[in-house]
Amino acid sequence: MYLRQGILKLLKVKNVLLMIAGIFFIFAGSYNIIDLLITYRNDIDTALHAKAMPGSIDWVLMGMVFIIVATFSRKLMGDARFYSSYFEGSLDGRIRFKDLARVSGKPAFVVVAELFLFRFLYMKKFSFVTIEGQKVIELFSKKTLCECKTCGAPVNKRDYFVGVCNYCGSSDVFAKILAGDRFYSITSEVKQGLNRPEYYKGKNLDVKKNLFRALLIIGLGFAFLCAFMFGTSASDYNNKDYLNKKLLDPTNHFSSYDQIRSQLISLMIFGAILFVILIVLAIRRILKVLFIGEAEDCALFFSKSAKPFIPTSEIPSVKAKGEKKILRVRGALRNGYLANCTLEMHDDEMKVALAKKIVKDTCPSCALPIVGAVDENYTCQVCGNKIMGVIEKK
Repeated sequence: MYLRQGILKLLKVKNVLLMIAGIFFIFAGSYNIIDLLITYRNDIDTALHAKAMPGSIDWVLMGMVFIIVATFSRKLMGDARFYSSYFEGSLDGRIRFKDLARVSGKPAFVVVAELFLFRFLYMKKFSFVTIEGQKVIELFSKKTLCECKTCGAPVNKRDYFVGVCNYCGSSDVFAKILAGDRFYSITSEVKQGLNRPEYYKGKNLDVKKNLFRALLIIGLGFAFLCAFMFGTSASDYNNKDYLNKKLLDPTNHFSSYDQIRSQLISLMIFGAILFVILIVLAIRRILKVLFIGEAEDCALFFSKSAKPFIPTSEIPSVKAKGEKKILRVRGALRNGYLANCTLEMHDDEMKVALAKKIVKDTCPSCALPIVGAVDENYTCQVCGNKIMGVIEKK
């Protein structure tokens, strides 16, 4: 509701094309530069002033710019989706910047700058207002009514975050949201996750864990081979016995030491580049394995809770404490290793909302789906409630 979906789809295609073009330009330009440096290694000045050198450098720089732009754009789009999800899950029409900063793990000034940009590019239906000297985010025409599904009694917003009705003691509470021309309800299905850790685990989490471990072992193995290839080639570069053996070997077609050394330089460069790439990938695999371990611990803990909101301070972790623990939980969420839960701020306290389900296009009175709307003034077929502006949103 707060995202400009059409623009985001176009930008997603743009990022894919930029990434492909960037990789191609960097590879082609780097290959030409390395080939020139190896060919004229005894005369670097000639290599640097070759006609193909400026164009190759431009290709590498252009490719780097394309990849940086695509990566930065993907990150910003991900942040926009995070903010939109937080806005939809909020029961208040106003959100403080410091709450978004704590939940997202970003400095408050970064959140302000991003949302200022997003208003004109990725997002809509919110504005900045000043309330009692404090600048806050005001959502577009948002009204909320919380009720208990069991007895129908109204539930205070503050009590909703505890998840218990003051009249019957039921935790089956839900909120009806009227936001401009959109209608949706927020319910808690925490009972579905009770004693079911897999409910809070991301899709195919066990498969991903085993795959990442296997890729880590394979990557480190290849990295060792690349390091060995680099070391061997470097030691053979000035080894006269090796050079003579290669030169006199009838199966090879080398006519000079210079050709042999050119091949050794190529092998060293190739080995060094592959080693760096594999080590970077190995570090990423290690981080992902750590995030998966945190997700498994959290999923087990969440499955034992019957309350829809858990303070982050109560989440146990033997791997990290304090802010480091929140960083790991946030990393597990952003990588999709945790499901059916989100981080939220309530009364200056960060909490994990469990099994929160947002159902859009529902009647704000009875929470049943809006169906068969043929007029701008829609009357709910179940409760008779009149809802204005339905056709506009369809």
